[in-house]
Amino acid sequence: MKKSMSLDTLLEGARKNPGRVVVPLAENHEALEGVVMAMKDLVVTGGTLIGNPEAIRKVAGDVKLPLDRFDIIDCPEPMAAGDTAARLVADGKGDFLLKGQIDTKIYMKAVLNKELGLVPPGTILSHVAIMDLPSYHKLLIATDAAITIEPGVDEKLQLVSNAVDVAHRLGIDNPKVAMIAAAEKVNPKMTSTVHADEVVKKAKAGHIKDAVVEGPYDLYIAVSKEGAETKKITGAVCGDADILVFPDINSANVFYKTVHQFVQGARVAGLIAGAKIPVVLPSRADPATTKRMSLIVAAFLKK
Repeated sequence: MKKSMSLDTLLEGARKNPGRVVVPLAENHEALEGVVMAMKDLVVTGGTLIGNPEAIRKVAGDVKLPLDRFDIIDCPEPMAAGDTAARLVADGKGDFLLKGQIDTKIYMKAVLNKELGLVPPGTILSHVAIMDLPSYHKLLIATDAAITIEPGVDEKLQLVSNAVDVAHRLGIDNPKVAMIAAAEKVNPKMTSTVHADEVVKKAKAGHIKDAVVEGPYDLYIAVSKEGAETKKITGAVCGDADILVFPDINSANVFYKTVHQFVQGARVAGLIAGAKIPVVLPSRADPATTKRMSLIVAAFLKK
């Protein structure tokens, strides 16, 4: 399937904008293997590895990471490692962060440190997955599989805004956003449909710029024109969504991991949206290829 944009397209741009990666608790096999891949892709030039030096050197040896291109900082305590990593990037000594063997809450707390100024005031952070799927005709962005547990209407507007911003920076000028729910009709007993309807109304009122927001849509309607026609639903987003906004972390996380586990040939990147610098946030259990794809997108987005 020929696509106007894919992760291969982003790789071309990322190679023109390589950067230095900073990894807190870097003694993670998949993370460092992903870094090796990204170095071969010419999107990572080196960086800083933080954690237990002996463990880092052991994993680096296993994956054949060239340590002469990296500084190693002895800092095995998780909170201190996260703070050190975020500060290095804030001070310009790194270009983007990659989550190693560190808990997501600690990682996020370091990024949110107001003293560092990595997050604009009033902005919430959210997770976006950029997916290149063999069966879909373009890149697909899904949110939020990792951070926002049970967002209300205002939080969902921020999720939409963050995802739209990422889409714009990837070169998608007027992204089509589907507010996902189990049903396409507003049902007071289904909060997801009520929230979706309210978000769409606020988007049309001007709260979201340079994007088309529709819903509530089930997944069939959002990504399949045939599905939409069968259900007699019409709209610009039907069968052509660029962004899927799931109702909560449970549904988004299951979708994200289902794609990894069951969609052969899927390529996925996971990042945090809303920060001033690229912050890579795959799951610790994600394969090295996901870390690689995430670093490609991070380099592409790096200013």
